[in-house]
Order: sequence, then C-alpha cells, then structure tokens
Amino acid sequence: MLFVMYFELNPEKDPSEILDAFQKIEDAKIRDMHEKWDAKGWYITPDYWGVAIVESDSVEDHLRNANAWRIALPGIFTVFKTGLAAEVEQYAPTLLKLVRKLKK
Repeated sequence: MLFVMYFELNPEKDPSEILDAFQKIEDAKIRDMHEKWDAKGWYITPDYWGVAIVESDSVEDHLRNANAWRIALPGIFTVFKTGLAAEVEQYAPTLLKLVRKLKK
C-alpha cells in the first residue's frame, strides 16, 4: 500500500539535532525491523515541513517509523500525519463508478 506522510518539524530544533536523531535511527538499524518499507521519496522544505511517500504493508512499520523519530529526538514534530494514498490515474476509474452509482 502507498502512504503519504506530512510532517512539520519543530522550528526550535537545531538542524544538527535532527541529523543526530537520523544517525541514531540509522545506527539502531530500525529499517531492518520493517516488514516492507520502500521509501519512494522524502522531501523537506526550507520552512521545516515536508512529505514522504512510502510503500508499506504494515501499520506497525509506520508506528515504528514515527516513534523512532519521536524517541530519538523528543519534540521533533509539531505535526505528523500519515494516510493511505493512491495514484490519481489508478483511482479515477473507481471514483467514476462510485459517482455513477450514487448519482443515478
């Protein structure tokens, strides 16, 4: 399944703290704990918010990922949201069927 994660980093956190948290997570090999975790992309803005697109089959993997960051650097996020996603081209036929069925 495809997931989109939206996050806002705490502007009070120094970039070096965030890099240290990343290194802690890497050193702990958290990724090796995931059943399936295929990061399609991680994107960050100068305003300290970003999105990630990840393919995964496990809610536990998403909980593990978010909490690894929270444990490695408490207060890192001011906002963190995760949701199932689909490519518009793939979902459009399903939506069209739904509209037709409900608009009869």
